[in-house]
Amino acid sequence: MPITQEILLQDIPEKSRRDFPRIVNRLLGQTFLYQDVDGDKDDYYFVHRHRAVFESVLALTGFNLLHDDYHRIFQVVSEYSYSRARYKLDESLMIVVLRKLYEDKTEHISLANDPVVTIGEVREEYRTITGKERDLGMGQYETLLRRLRSIGLIETIDGRTIDVRDAEARLRLRGSVRLILPIQSATELEAWLRKYRAGESAPDSEEES
Repeated sequence: MPITQEILLQDIPEKSRRDFPRIVNRLLGQTFLYQDVDGDKDDYYFVHRHRAVFESVLALTGFNLLHDDYHRIFQVVSEYSYSRARYKLDESLMIVVLRKLYEDKTEHISLANDPVVTIGEVREEYRTITGKERDLGMGQYETLLRRLRSIGLIETIDGRTIDVRDAEARLRLRGSVRLILPIQSATELEAWLRKYRAGESAPDSEEES
């Protein structure tokens, strides 16, 4: 028996089936889907209701649907390297910085709350991890943080723009920071930090995620 759309989506009400391909493409395109973001909420709950169908269809194409139960975030990860994002070294370093700050901040607040950091804290942590010789210029910081905001790792609190010249400007670190860098312990995090402090990667190298 050939596999048809009707068979694959038989557990989804017929009037809702038209949304399925759109949401799959959205998951693949933006990586994270949040329950607490207004623009994501309806699609998040659609995936949540029909999670088994999404998991089955995505698995056929080599993707895994993951869910952070605590922060209520869906994520799609490829089993193959073809569809994985590649980050430049400075981008990878900044992700490590955000993850380190996330862990430091959540030691003192409820995990139900996304921690907030300042631009000044981000820059200081970046210098601490990489050494002052790898400090970035203002334009580079702005480009990096805008890139990480676009994939949903951070969001601005004070206005819509990222002003890297304002050390007191605040950023909220999203739970997706934990998903994109799935470190399970402080020991693992320290291993990542040692890797970059030792300069194991060249400045123009890329990391896969």
